[in-house]
Amino acid sequence: MNSLIARAISVLIILASFGWNIAASEAGRPRKRPPPLVSVAKVVERQVRNRLTAVGSVAPYRRSVVSSELEGRVQSAPLKVGDFVRANETVLATVGRSGLQIDLRILRAELEKARQDLLRLERGMRPEEIAAHQAKVREREAQMRNNELELNRARDLYEKKILDKASFDRAEAAYEASWQLFEEASRNLEIARLGPRREEKARAKAEVDRVRARVARVRDDLAKTKIRSPLTGFITREWVEVGQWLTKGGRVAEVIELDKVLVQAPIAERRISLVQVGDEARVVVDALGGRAFRGRVRGVIPKADPKSRTFPVEVEINNTESYDLKAGMFARLSLEYGKAARMVLVPKDALILRARGPSVFVFEKGRVREVSFAQGRSVDSFMEVPGGALRPGMQVVVKGNENLRAGMPVRLQGRGGRPGGARGGPPRGGPRRGGKPAAGSRRGAGG
Repeated sequence: MNSLIARAISVLIILASFGWNIAASEAGRPRKRPPPLVSVAKVVERQVRNRLTAVGSVAPYRRSVVSSELEGRVQSAPLKVGDFVRANETVLATVGRSGLQIDLRILRAELEKARQDLLRLERGMRPEEIAAHQAKVREREAQMRNNELELNRARDLYEKKILDKASFDRAEAAYEASWQLFEEASRNLEIARLGPRREEKARAKAEVDRVRARVARVRDDLAKTKIRSPLTGFITREWVEVGQWLTKGGRVAEVIELDKVLVQAPIAERRISLVQVGDEARVVVDALGGRAFRGRVRGVIPKADPKSRTFPVEVEINNTESYDLKAGMFARLSLEYGKAARMVLVPKDALILRARGPSVFVFEKGRVREVSFAQGRSVDSFMEVPGGALRPGMQVVVKGNENLRAGMPVRLQGRGGRPGGARGGPPRGGPRRGGKPAAGSRRGAGG
């Protein structure tokens, strides 16, 4: 009996040892990794025109170096580099103006005198002045008549040999003098009645205009003592400080206008004939996170750089309200030309660059296959696939394709991590409804 018990215990120990070895063997076996997660995108077909690309930089739409039109001491210079200014409103600097104000007062007095002189000529003589001339004429006429009587008496006496020759001559000279005075008074009366001549009025009017022009010049100089910005934009440089003596033509500040900007890019001479004024252009600015802007070609400079043999092209773009586009930013320019043609395009994120050329992984029935093709043209974030290597609607891997190999099973992101992205049921080897594991689940998903 005891021997039977001992033999049973030995069998149990052997069986337990055998089971332990099996469990240890199963535990040491490596489990298979699940298929990698990937994201896919569709191959598309679009109408695409030929595209010309170039790199350039953003330049201000207009730039002005503001100078002084007169000389003087700077009394104020309130703005600094980077400040925003408005055209014909913002004062950049003020020059002393006391001397001009004194000149203006003097010229105003001269102008008033010239106006009164002209007014007197235009109104003519007053009735009292004409009456005075008439009285003068009557006085001269009476004197002449009296001298005429004296001359007649002297002539009678001279002919009778009673009066000597000298006394007769004196009487004759007195008559001649009185006659001349009468004639002069008569002419003055006639002039007074006719009024001033047109030449006198014109001369007086010209004097008024001359003094008025001098007043306008001084007023203009007074306005120029406040040096204003000619553009709406930003100050990028300044040259003056308070107390500094500013000469005529001396630089005050540099102002750039940024409501619009110009993207300047060089185009090779063999392709410059493709660019026309008015063509639409697309500009990508790296400093703004690759933000794209639309504009039009404003001009093609018809003079090449003698070293690079490139022609500068200017594209005009409207800036944002917050002036995000700033002068000097790096810009990538693309221009479309020619007729549009249909192209098969694949996202650039799907490209795998190999020595033989680019390739992509096409997702089909839970697995991927690699397709190589000749590199085509770049179209925004896509690459052309020539030769029919891919068809529109195909799904290509755009994320997670770094370590893929042809024929590998994959799982699609956004579908619960199911192998191959199968729809309408649980994947093979995965948990069934109710959480009960399926047979052979230790082989791993997609095994």
